[in-house]
Amino acid sequence: MDVMEEDGMGGNFDPVPPGPQSGSTLTSGNNQGPSPAPSAAPPSGSTVGPSAGANAGSSKRKRGLGVVTPNACTECRKKRAKCDGNKPCGRCKAQKDVECVYELPVRQSKENLRTEIEQLRRQQRKNDQVIAALVRPDLWEEVLARLRSGQSVESIAEWLGGTTPSGGGVLPSISRLLNQGSAAPPTLPGYTPTGSSRYAPLPPGMSALSPVSNQQHGIRHEADQQSSWGGGHFSTQSHTTPSSHPDPSTWNPDIVRQNQSRVGSWVDSQVDGQEIGRGRGFGRLLIPEIPELQVPPGTWTTVTSDPVLVQHLLSLYFCWEYPTFASLSKEHFLKDFLEGRPRFCSSILVNALLALGCRFSRKPNTRSNPDDPHTSGNHFFKECQRLFYQEQDHHKLTTIQALGIMSIREASCGRDSESWYYAGQSVRLAIEMGLHQIQDDGRDDDESAVQAATFWGAFALDHAWSLATGSLPQCSCFPSLPPKPAIIDDIEASLWIPYTDDGAPLQRSCEQPSNVRSVYKCFCELSELVHQSLYILHSPGRPLTSRDLLTIYTQYLNWYDKIPEVLRLGHNFTPAVLFAHMYYHFAILLLFRPLIKLRIIGSSISPRDVCSQAADAIAGLLRSYAQLYTLTRTPSFVPYFVLTSSIMHLALAAVGSSTRRVDDGSAVPSDEPSRSPSKLDPHVIESLGRGIADLAEMAPCHHFAKQALNILKFMAKKWNIDVEIKTMAGDEPREVELNDVDKSTRPVAGSLNFFATNFQESDYSCTWGRNTGPGLSGKKGAGNKPQDGPALADALKNPLFWPFPMQGRPMLAVGKELEEAGFELI
Repeated sequence: MDVMEEDGMGGNFDPVPPGPQSGSTLTSGNNQGPSPAPSAAPPSGSTVGPSAGANAGSSKRKRGLGVVTPNACTECRKKRAKCDGNKPCGRCKAQKDVECVYELPVRQSKENLRTEIEQLRRQQRKNDQVIAALVRPDLWEEVLARLRSGQSVESIAEWLGGTTPSGGGVLPSISRLLNQGSAAPPTLPGYTPTGSSRYAPLPPGMSALSPVSNQQHGIRHEADQQSSWGGGHFSTQSHTTPSSHPDPSTWNPDIVRQNQSRVGSWVDSQVDGQEIGRGRGFGRLLIPEIPELQVPPGTWTTVTSDPVLVQHLLSLYFCWEYPTFASLSKEHFLKDFLEGRPRFCSSILVNALLALGCRFSRKPNTRSNPDDPHTSGNHFFKECQRLFYQEQDHHKLTTIQALGIMSIREASCGRDSESWYYAGQSVRLAIEMGLHQIQDDGRDDDESAVQAATFWGAFALDHAWSLATGSLPQCSCFPSLPPKPAIIDDIEASLWIPYTDDGAPLQRSCEQPSNVRSVYKCFCELSELVHQSLYILHSPGRPLTSRDLLTIYTQYLNWYDKIPEVLRLGHNFTPAVLFAHMYYHFAILLLFRPLIKLRIIGSSISPRDVCSQAADAIAGLLRSYAQLYTLTRTPSFVPYFVLTSSIMHLALAAVGSSTRRVDDGSAVPSDEPSRSPSKLDPHVIESLGRGIADLAEMAPCHHFAKQALNILKFMAKKWNIDVEIKTMAGDEPREVELNDVDKSTRPVAGSLNFFATNFQESDYSCTWGRNTGPGLSGKKGAGNKPQDGPALADALKNPLFWPFPMQGRPMLAVGKELEEAGFELI
């Protein structure tokens, strides 16, 4: 066998020593002539035909046989010759005055690089964890002492992870908070160790904040991984790193109680009327760098002349609502508010903020009628409306911001039509003013920063309402979006302090880094995802397909994997951060809720399972919020999240207790009520009871919570599910009256009725003239119903689920086209 060497491919193969065959003569023809081996002279007697050299240069040369060496010496590399890997190698040995040197290989495998990157990320997270603890008043001395004693960063990070949920360690999982007083082993939301629950469990170590189950992890391989969010580049280890998602096996219940004593006990003392001492005022809360907040030149409102009340209500807003869907920049607003300058502050904006701030106060002077808590903030809101209708031109930054605040306030009051209207006006005005255009025209930074905040606040709020009502947003499918507000270190490091009517607590252990800009950017990015999902669900002429659904779901999961470390609950659990996590699960739940009667062909992802786990995650997060701060002060959209999760628990219970298929679009488990009440799964009973209790607790602050209780009562009655639903009458709970339920769930002419559930035939049909019947044929049967009703129902079977008839529904094919889209009925 002839051995053929190639100089250009050297460095990887060992040459084969010349054998007896090397003395043979090669003839021209199809045989290729060998080139002389650089490490040994060709043996005598060997000849090479003239045509062989030409063939060797023109045809593809074959690689010689030999033992692969991972690294060639420097001399062989320089000559591009093969190296046998010996020390010294054969080629260097045959030469004089040549040193055979092997350098460390530069090339590494992708697997080694991935491992190294993951190690560096873990190290960076530990470093960040220790640095974050150094700025905490209750931790820096201990951390500094450990560093001076020679302890490694890794050991200090492990100590922080087991001791300080609020200081950069691991936040206790939601289920641990729920089970801290129980002897039973803790479980994660969505996971039932025993019982008949058929929903997919969360795997051990998976965070309670993510609805990703064992089944859901498969989506990264089933859906389109080439998304703009980098779907294929996330390691599954990211769900188990100590700094992001806690391991249930390392949980210490005493640590939860220790952590809750920092904030929770202070909140409890406020509720119980105990005095801890004199609380701090609003000056340090509004502008921390100013020791004593200066008195503004005026109150900016004609409703009150008390500057203390005005600043108290502003402090309540910035503590409990900001920056969720906020369209203003706090720093620019407060500066102009204090200086009396109308550039980034105006009377209409201040009145809107005061009206919303009143929702978090129980003082009688925050109500237009001191004896009626339902009138909280009405006087400020009416003044805001008066100023709005007086304006001849609404194209102002402060007016756009005020409209967003008015929308949030009306959402809290349960006036969904008005809230939707104000949110739409806000984003339309922002687009008309060109705030969506990238602004890099040399104007001052303050103007650009406020414009960006104004647009993104209006954009996020509009998408929240579009998501809640099942409609397309005001922006086009591919909008031009401005840069997101910059993350400024000083603002990020500003402290969040719980503030109520009694002031802020004196204990510094109640303080947390606000990370307010990171939270705001998180809302902007999540709103972009909501924008994509809305156009996937509701675009006419383009029915939903399973591929589109799985692709956008993949993007949600990947986005959640990429959220900054400071927004994971191990680092921060301010109300805004908890709200951001709830909103994420709310978006996923509404993405899959219309499809719970379907299965995805060829996929292990179950819409019903995803919805169940998302509902459990919302309930768990809210339970954590309640234990930390109580539910008497929550962001205004939280009752909508709780209603959505409770409806899902109710619907899944109804479906699980009945074998009859839902053939209409009213989300009822059967066309006629069953004869006996449905028996519920214990997990569903617990989840429903918790959601009902949470809504009852929120009702004094957000009146929509009371409306939500009536909606749940109506659905439970319609689906014949025996659930006790009580509301608060003063300080005493009472059973929800059926008369109140029927009245509050009926559609009215002065509303868009987004959350109306109690519809009758007369609400849909319009009769005119003598002979007009309810159907196309005008034929009537018993009960004045059209005789062809069942036939029409069979012809228009709808595979979708939606509990509110006046809300939008996804564009979904039916019949054979449904299977072509990748779905089939369960």
